Amino acid sequence: MRSLLTKSLYSATLALAVLVLLVAGCRVSYLDDCVPPVSNLRPVMEAQPGAWFCYRATVPAKAGSTVRVDFERYPGWLTAKGDSLFGTVPADISDTSFTVIVSRNPMADTSQVRLLTNLPSVVVFGDTRSDHTTHRLIAGRIMEAEPVAIFHTGDLVEDGRKAELWAVFNEISAELLATGQFYPALGNHEWGSPLYFDNFELPNNEQWYTIDRLQTRFIVLNSCGETGVESEQYCWLEQELASVPDSIRFVVAVFHHPPYSTGDHGEDEKGLRDSFCRLFEKYGVDIVFNGHDHDYERSYCNGIYYVVSGGGGAPLYERTREDRRSLVWKQSYHFCRLSVIDDRMIVTVHDLDTKVIDRFELPG
Repeated sequence: MRSLLTKSLYSATLALAVLVLLVAGCRVSYLDDCVPPVSNLRPVMEAQPGAWFCYRATVPAKAGSTVRVDFERYPGWLTAKGDSLFGTVPADISDTSFTVIVSRNPMADTSQVRLLTNLPSVVVFGDTRSDHTTHRLIAGRIMEAEPVAIFHTGDLVEDGRKAELWAVFNEISAELLATGQFYPALGNHEWGSPLYFDNFELPNNEQWYTIDRLQTRFIVLNSCGETGVESEQYCWLEQELASVPDSIRFVVAVFHHPPYSTGDHGEDEKGLRDSFCRLFEKYGVDIVFNGHDHDYERSYCNGIYYVVSGGGGAPLYERTREDRRSLVWKQSYHFCRLSVIDDRMIVTVHDLDTKVIDRFELPG
């Protein structure tokens, strides 16, 4: 629900006192697949200069559920705490709009979704491989999120050289593929098989390519191929990063092998810190999504978030070492959901029960 900010109304007809009526624009978004209605969701609220103002988002909850309310883009004279915004109304009011973001887990009744505005989102996940039951559950959750695009971090099947495994993958992923917005990266379990390329129609050479969605450029790379500074892929990547248009607010890279991870595979197995990562830092890439390690992990290095999203169905891994750059690690099946609100990107990570296991933001 979105209402436009209107000007303050001033009444000059009052003889003894002059009151200003604040008409605040309140935009509501949801970050989980379904959320209950917000009871106190008035699009117009009154406030008097010098008086105390308080807005509370009252969200009905069901037994066993957790409700979270976040406020975004609110004016500086307000303070956010829990489910409330409050503060003393200044005499000179200009910016009066704010955004309410409501998350609820587990999922609420889908019949209630229409009462709130659905933020367009992009989903990233990977390493679906061998556990077909989990893969099917993840695919169902992703479809419930109604993403505008889906990116896979690689290792789609256990052995990309076997046609019968692609048949299983396509059956499980039928709805995802039918969107026409499914964009995979090559993993080592694909073995560079012709069956992989026969299964998809992708841009450029189908090994590395770009997709623009939600004012974000997604650059899909092939970490299984040549990645050195003299390679064709490296030169192409630099050209793409150097020519990102001003209309793009965020740049996201997607490929299989993680430069930063504390999972079961060796640290920076492909030596990408000395190739791809140098370009990411030079040109200001915002997030890098990888797979390969079967877990969820968010690291931060030199201004870039590195996210391992390898929880799509392959056997989960243990954590094998500590690293100061690692901020969050979860041994969990999951998918990542990216939404752009005004000038920021919000990333929420959901497990099989749609519980949010991580959430972070990037300014535009």
